This record gives sequence, C-alpha cells and structure tokens, in this order.
Amino acid sequence: MLKKIVFFIFFVYQIALIAEEPILVKLENIDSNEIQKFQIAQSSFYCKAYGVISIDTLYANSTDNSSCKKSVVAFYKKNPYSKYFAQNILKIKQMYHIEFKKNSCIVYAQGAKSYSELLLESGLAVVKPLFKDEEFSAKFKKAESRAKGAKLGMWKSNLLIECTVERYKK
Repeated sequence: MLKKIVFFIFFVYQIALIAEEPILVKLENIDSNEIQKFQIAQSSFYCKAYGVISIDTLYANSTDNSSCKKSVVAFYKKNPYSKYFAQNILKIKQMYHIEFKKNSCIVYAQGAKSYSELLLESGLAVVKPLFKDEEFSAKFKKAESRAKGAKLGMWKSNLLIECTVERYKK
C-alpha cells in the first residue's frame, strides 16, 4: 500500500511539473505572507510566492539592528492586518490550485488571480528585479503599479527605500 501511495505522489508531481498545469492541494499551514505549507495525499511541501519579494523577505535578509529591519517592525506595528495578510486571504484546510515554477508556486487564491498578485496589490511585495515571465509579468507589474499609485503597504512609507539602500551598501 505504501508503494502505491509513493508512486501516486511521484506520478502527480511529475505530471504537474511536465505539464505545468495547476494541481489541487490543501493548505496545511501559513509560515509567513510569502511561504505556505501545502499537502497532497500524505506528503507536505512548502511553497514560496512566485515572482515577488515580500516585506518578510526584506526583513529576513537584513542584518540585526539595521534600518530596514526597524522599518519593517515599525510598518507592522502601524499595519497589524498586513502582518497577517496571508491568514486573512488564505484559509487552512481549504483546497487551492497551484502551479510549480522555478522553485516557487503560483497559488490561485481568488479565481484566476494569484496570491502573488494579491501581495503586490496590497503593497506587501514588489516584483523581483529582472523578472521575466510572459504569462505573469504584465499582471504583476499592473498589480504593483496599482499599489504604488494608491500608496498601499510599503508604498506609503520609506520601507522599500530603506531596505534597498541598505542592500546596496553591502
């Protein structure tokens, strides 16, 4: 029986990777706004939001006592809803369609709209520099532009500037 389950999981992953078609998975846990844990059959795996750099990543990549880290902490204090954005959008034990792309996942959170787009629209992420994907580039740039124009999330503070300047000082 165990061999059948392992074969099934392997078979489903292979089909998903080759065909690049969305597969249905269950959300098991939310680690952060950028990383979630999903389950298919009896196997669990983590997914990182595709094509974006979130505020959580900016925080994790900054040094202790840096101006970037302080800016992120201040941002989340002023905007507690933003810190728990994933928990408010995604629901544990709910099924989601996902696609695997370049060590990341495209989670379809609201119909055809991806979770990455929702992060961008809320100003909680930026499109990765040099991001090139014909299918998603235009959608992601539009979502980011809407947040920037409406001064949502990181666009209403100097958080992105603080973190970018710090990154290039290294």
